[in-house]
Parts: sequence; structure tokens; C-alpha cells
Amino acid sequence: MKVRTILSYKGVQYERVPVLGPSLMELLRRSNVRKVPALDVDGRMFIDSTDIAHEIERLFPEPAILPSDPRLRGLSHALEDWADEALYFLGLYFQWIEPRGKPMVRKAFGSSPLGIGARLFYQRRIAAQLRGQGTGRKSPGHITADLNREFTSLMAMLASQPFLLGDKPYLCDFAINAQLVYMSRPPGSAEVLREYGPLAAYMERMKALRPAASGTR
Repeated sequence: MKVRTILSYKGVQYERVPVLGPSLMELLRRSNVRKVPALDVDGRMFIDSTDIAHEIERLFPEPAILPSDPRLRGLSHALEDWADEALYFLGLYFQWIEPRGKPMVRKAFGSSPLGIGARLFYQRRIAAQLRGQGTGRKSPGHITADLNREFTSLMAMLASQPFLLGDKPYLCDFAINAQLVYMSRPPGSAEVLREYGPLAAYMERMKALRPAASGTR
């Protein structure tokens, strides 16, 4: 979602490719990193949403998603990293581990033998990732407290401005908004998010961003 919204904001046409199936085999063949998102640009493969965002910015610099001011650029990177490495794992927990989120996962993968097998594989893998990162070793109440602290901090940063670093959205906004949208879906995290009304307004501002006036790039 982070990459797709950046492409749309910049008015860049792209083709969305499902990750499962033949495209997964192609990804494994072309990249040792073996993760998504992945972006093919004229035969060149870019892996990891941060690397992809910087390449998009290089190719399509307007409207800018990286601040020109070095201090703000550093802050944008730190906040993006917070989204990708802290909020991300909380979202995974409420989607994959918290009991109210699990039915959504089962529905997404379907009831075919392939779907069930894939779901069980990713369920074990994500549970192991969460244990290794630390979130998976905490109690449900502890994790909910963590989420409240993250949302409170985010609200404080948005108290007097429409976006995280001022009146324009930057890469950190696209990263954090993607995590908020993800957490707005599982019942457990959505319940907590509803207590922070200004964050819903922030998400609406991100949703309302107009793409660049070009559909041919």
C-alpha cells in the first residue's frame, strides 16, 4: 500500500501483480532478498519499500516525497523506519495472532488445499517473526498498551499540522498511513484506533491526496 499510494500520488502508471503463483517464482529467481514489495522498472528489480520509494523519487521527483531540508529528511527517515519496524509488527499481531483477526486471514486464503497450506505456512512464519522481534512474547494487554502509546505519540505529532512534518505529505506519511489502514481492519486494532479520532481525519487527508496531473508516465 505504501508503494502503491506513492506511485498514485506521483501520477505514475503501474501494473499490480499478485505475489502468489508464477510471479513468486520470478521474484525468487531475480532477487536473493526474496521479499515484497518488489518493483520492476524497465527490467531492473527493486526490493524493499524504502529502496523502491527512493528510486521512484529519483525517476519522478515531483511532487516530492523527500524533504529538501536535511533535518526534515532525517526526521522523515526515522519516522518511516518507526512505521516499518515498530507499527508493522503490532499490525501483524492483531491480524495474524489476536483471535478476532484470524477469521479474516482464513477468509483471505480460502478453503482450497493450496490456500490452507499457504495460510498455515505463513501463520507459523509470522508467529516466529513476532517472537523473535519481541512483540510475540508479550501479553495481549501489554501489546494493546504498546499500541495506545504509539497512537498517542502519533496524535501529538499531528496536533498542530495536517501531516507529520508540516503542510505537505512526505515518505513518512505514506509509510505510517499504510500501517494505520492495515490496522483499521482487524477488530482488535480497529477498536483501539477508533479511540483516536484525529488519526481517522489524518487518514482521510491522505486518502484525499490528488495524484499528479499525468497518466502517461
